[in-house]
Amino acid sequence: MGRKAPPGRGIRLVGRALVGMLLAWATLEPVRAQGLGEELQRFLYDDASAVVHLRSMYRDRTNPPNVRNEAAWAGGGWVGLETGWLYDTLQLGAVGYTTQPFWAPPPTSDGTGLLKPGGYGFFTLGQAFVSARALGQVFTGYRQSINELEVNPNDTRMIPYTFEAYALRGLVGPVNYFAGYVAAMKLRESSTFINMAERAGGPNVNAGMWLGSLKYGSLEKAGGRTSLYYVPDILTSSYSDGAVTFPVTEDIKVRLMGQFMVQGSNGGNLLTGSSFSTFVAGARANLIWGPLSLGTAYTQVGSAAAYRAPYGIWLGYSSQLMRNFDRAGERAFQAGLAFDFKDVGLPGLLFVGSATFGDRAINPVTRAPLATNNEYDLELAFRADLQPVPDWLKPLQLRARAGYLNQFQDGTMASTTEYRLYFNYEFTFKGPRRAARAP
Repeated sequence: MGRKAPPGRGIRLVGRALVGMLLAWATLEPVRAQGLGEELQRFLYDDASAVVHLRSMYRDRTNPPNVRNEAAWAGGGWVGLETGWLYDTLQLGAVGYTTQPFWAPPPTSDGTGLLKPGGYGFFTLGQAFVSARALGQVFTGYRQSINELEVNPNDTRMIPYTFEAYALRGLVGPVNYFAGYVAAMKLRESSTFINMAERAGGPNVNAGMWLGSLKYGSLEKAGGRTSLYYVPDILTSSYSDGAVTFPVTEDIKVRLMGQFMVQGSNGGNLLTGSSFSTFVAGARANLIWGPLSLGTAYTQVGSAAAYRAPYGIWLGYSSQLMRNFDRAGERAFQAGLAFDFKDVGLPGLLFVGSATFGDRAINPVTRAPLATNNEYDLELAFRADLQPVPDWLKPLQLRARAGYLNQFQDGTMASTTEYRLYFNYEFTFKGPRRAARAP
């Protein structure tokens, strides 16, 4: 039989092992500390970015009978910070927004969507998020920007919509996807978040939204998109569209697009107290000849109910500056053109004009006919980055829009005019590694 180890030998062996481990740790600790320090530097500086976006907007609307009852001029913008990815896994970000009155005489500033009621400015933390990624997929939690078809920033005023959400985004093969829960949203003229049922108009209802979307390809060439959202007892809504572009000659190409959306109540029907459903179908065609694009579009809304767009800008082809042409039963025809002045020596300057004619809209309850709407829109936009200007001037963007609406009913006409002016200028600061990767 073998001899037993002397008493205490095992203890001595364990002690020697512990001493060896401590010596090894002491040797490696500076290396680990140095590695952590480098990772934190990449996280907080080398791969981080900051943005200061300055914005100003003037909006003026005269409603019938020739009363100027919506007018204001505001300034502000946002400041955002975004870290790099810590160990390629964790990222933090935040964006603070503000809008302040330059000229906001009461009560005309109410209704412009530029300021709080009464013409008051405000500050708000519109985004504050943490993201984690693995295998190319990214999970983002808390306040963030969402741009998923019917749920989008609607960035047509001083401050965009932002959302409180918990969502997974990523790419599976050639398909981009979004899947998540949206608890609340912040409107453009408010500093606080409200739940999704309240935003839709549900009285004394607190509910969030389940949202999913898929996107394939590009609508500029060939692609399709689809989304679905569900707010319990309030709304279910789906949207799908697709496009294809093909050449006719060396200089001419055609783009064909189609869209279809379906919306209705669900569960307890708490939005209106009764069930409802509707749809929108649309088609668009564009002839693109160098800098000139000519287009026409048609949309048809179901007669059972108007189409609701509480969570973002409406994506219907007939959506215009003042009217969406989304009333129950409404059909809309549109013709328009866009001209890029780059081929005449003015790169960065773009003109867009359109005329939209909507008729056959009805009150879905009484079935009584509603006014016929004809809207004419003009837009001139300028981007300095497409001009040979100094680098400090490249972030400048200017935009002017005008809309003219004529409404006909019972042999009378009422007219509305609206003018908007936009100024945008953005400073972007990037850490050295992030700047090196920028195009």
